[in-house]
Amino acid sequence: MSGGKKAFLAVRSIAIIVVALGAVAGLKFGWDKIFESDAKAASVGDRLQNKGSNISPDMESADCTSSAAEYKVSVVSSCTSDTDLCDAKKCVAYTETSGSRKSRTSMVLCLTPMKSTG
Repeated sequence: MSGGKKAFLAVRSIAIIVVALGAVAGLKFGWDKIFESDAKAASVGDRLQNKGSNISPDMESADCTSSAAEYKVSVVSSCTSDTDLCDAKKCVAYTETSGSRKSRTSMVLCLTPMKSTG
């Protein structure tokens, strides 16, 4: 085998190892944050729109001035799935669960409708 081919194979092997280690580290230390849903990252005052349906919602962030904004986040409750935390007369409760089977986390957003739904 020539010296150039040996060097290429060595560099390729090192690159594969670096990529594999990076993938393992990313999975362990937070690549899930990169793919986090807009609802999971929402804060009080943020606006959301439902790109899904009432049965299968897909909440995405919306610009505050956009007519697409359907809800304003009134309350964010982490580490719970208790929708009774939201005042049913004023808000719509939205629950999101994420994580693996062994380490599931839930959160509840209390969403105030921005416009009449009638």
